[in-house]
Amino acid sequence: MSDLSRNTPPQFFVEPGAVSASRVYLSGDSLKHATSQRLRPGELFRVVVETGEPAEVIEAEVIEVTRRRLAGRICNTYPAEKPPYALHLYPAILKGDKFDLVVRGATELGVTSITPVIAARTIPRLDENKLAIRRARWQKLARAAAEQSSRPFIPEIRQPMRFTDLLAGVTAGLPTGVPGENPRTVSGTRPHVAGVPVLAVEKREITKSVAEAVGPAREVSMFIGPEGGFDSGEVELAFEKGLQPVTLGPYILKAETASLAACAIVIDHILHGPAVKM
Repeated sequence: MSDLSRNTPPQFFVEPGAVSASRVYLSGDSLKHATSQRLRPGELFRVVVETGEPAEVIEAEVIEVTRRRLAGRICNTYPAEKPPYALHLYPAILKGDKFDLVVRGATELGVTSITPVIAARTIPRLDENKLAIRRARWQKLARAAAEQSSRPFIPEIRQPMRFTDLLAGVTAGLPTGVPGENPRTVSGTRPHVAGVPVLAVEKREITKSVAEAVGPAREVSMFIGPEGGFDSGEVELAFEKGLQPVTLGPYILKAETASLAACAIVIDHILHGPAVKM
């Protein structure tokens, strides 16, 4: 019996050359993923062209599987649905492979972009070459996580930046940017931080919730510190620049947990809170 009972057919990202008028082909990493899914002739799968604009989801039926490729017959196409929000995550780089968890989890939750942050207490001190290697690795992890979670969009892993340099791109006290907009430079050098800028802080006197800080906004930039948190100078500068301090709850969270908790809270608030009430 053909297994067409999958609730959600597996999804893959492909290059434009992998799609013809009536066929789609998987190879390389996508073929490995399909093989791990044990796709067989007659089963359904979906593909998204990575560089497609506007993005389209293609539904196809497996017609052939070999060691070199998987071939599918295109059954249907439809526009990829964009989320009604933009969440830009700015997590500090963490020790070991903890940042991998942040990238995978944040991608599955639905972030728009991830900018690795170098803070005063960031422990791994990486030169530009090592940062470039890790960034490429993180982008690959984001791609795999988007496939696994059936997201039609892969979050961009942006150039790692120092926290103080990022704060130079915040307009004090004012939400900035257009939802879904890519970051741009201000005066040629300063990065532009879009949306409502929010900073997670582990201080008992901070009682403002994420929902209170975000309000009806649909675009948010969330900053999460490293192990040990941001230092006092960074926190003071962030407050001066208008970042809104928020609490993620009464308990002390690991840095990687804080990133994922913040993403889940922001997205749930926008999708189910005041932001969607017109």
